[in-house]
Amino acid sequence: MFSRKHHLLQQLPVDLNNLSLTEWDEFFDHLEFGTESRKLVFESVFYEPVSGVDEIPDLSDKERDTLARVAVIRRSRQHELSRSIDGSLRLTLLLHDGRLTETVIIPEWSNGQLRKCSASISSQIGCFFGCSFCATGRMGFHRNLATGELLEQVRQAQQVVRNEFGTELTHLYFMGMGEPMHNYRAVSDALTIMRHDAAPGPPHSRITVSTVGLFRQIRMLAVDHPEVRLAVSIHSADQQKRYEIMPVSSRLGLPEIRDAMVYHQRQTGCPPTVQYLVMENINDRPDDARKLASYLGTLRANITLIMYNDVPEAGLKRTDKEKIDAFRSILEQAGFPVDIRWCFGEDISAGCGQLKVCSCQDRVSVSMRHGLQAGG
Repeated sequence: MFSRKHHLLQQLPVDLNNLSLTEWDEFFDHLEFGTESRKLVFESVFYEPVSGVDEIPDLSDKERDTLARVAVIRRSRQHELSRSIDGSLRLTLLLHDGRLTETVIIPEWSNGQLRKCSASISSQIGCFFGCSFCATGRMGFHRNLATGELLEQVRQAQQVVRNEFGTELTHLYFMGMGEPMHNYRAVSDALTIMRHDAAPGPPHSRITVSTVGLFRQIRMLAVDHPEVRLAVSIHSADQQKRYEIMPVSSRLGLPEIRDAMVYHQRQTGCPPTVQYLVMENINDRPDDARKLASYLGTLRANITLIMYNDVPEAGLKRTDKEKIDAFRSILEQAGFPVDIRWCFGEDISAGCGQLKVCSCQDRVSVSMRHGLQAGG
């Protein structure tokens, strides 16, 4: 059928979810699909919830047969929906290979009105970087999520928000399991696809990508997706202490991270958000706050102080409110806007740093430990 076998056809079937945007064009050039036909396939894979090649509308019989011989569309499905006492939700999806991924949905209310409904999606199964406070890092790294799997999380979270709250998803965060910048190609492709009105997810100005400080990718994000917001996890402005908290710091120097944040701000016009997880007797002293203010200097950054969520194997403790208030006061006096991210979903292991699940067996053990209310 094909005069020259394309490299993507070396192992069949090809999962269309896994193709990068560059590979997409190469693949369909090789199949000799015209512009309109490849558009129909693209929209069916990334915009619509079709579950197989045979469900793609308006293809010719020849095109459908050709595609069916070499390609599949593997979808994830809802495995569990866990509800926290604070109203947040933990959506667990079962992937085609038996792995599980997590999406956290957080509704925020004011005077009885739902003012914001955000989703935090995962970019990887596990994480390579092994931060001391993070349960995900203790899983080790299993694999990256494909572009289609990222979009599937957004699509399914969007549907849950409609069903549960009768509204739309307002904000999206790449802050779930894994390091988004370590999976930059798939994340970038997903962001590109989400520019289209038919794609799932909120506008780019309401999307944030978080990172431990991969400074090269921060610069790439500024160029590729200038509308998208940036959040950088610092956790200490002392290089040695940051290394103890985040071993990856041995390769990610604070000066290089700051330079990348400055570059991102200049390119996009948007201040970065500096995330700082406050842990008792680790990084919560007044001197730690002053070092952070000094490190940021004239960088126009927003600071989010994050309450530590319990990860039993980490052996760390949450800083009390008085210390956090004092920490915040020092930063505000230095001229930085500061928010405090209080705990959401801690009782269902959905809080910052708590996501840790790989297989169905893992999910069951977590559910039993926390006595979750589950559905779906």
